[in-house]
Amino acid sequence: MRWLALSLILTLLAACGGTQERSAPNLYKQYCVRCHGAQGQGPRRPVKLYPRLNLLTSPMVLQGDRAAVRQRIADGHGPMPAFYRRLTREEIEKLVEFTLELPSRKAGP
Repeated sequence: MRWLALSLILTLLAACGGTQERSAPNLYKQYCVRCHGAQGQGPRRPVKLYPRLNLLTSPMVLQGDRAAVRQRIADGHGPMPAFYRRLTREEIEKLVEFTLELPSRKAGP
């Protein structure tokens, strides 16, 4: 009887979106969009204390510095929180790849 109830609960959670896909775009949307914007453009108004919120002009992103981007996501910096406890290594790598592709996505058609 317990297994039946557990199975029903898991089915309902899956149907209601309780299990969210952990793709790079979904991870970015969940953890990054609030500060970096949907396209990586940062906030509408520049923030003088934190000019690197715009990922499209960030030197480490433009140079393709995977190690620096990975470290920034994992360890955080300034007001940016560390995500090494919330994300797996694989998820961090997905976000690194996604972040490095942002400038080319913006420049595309």
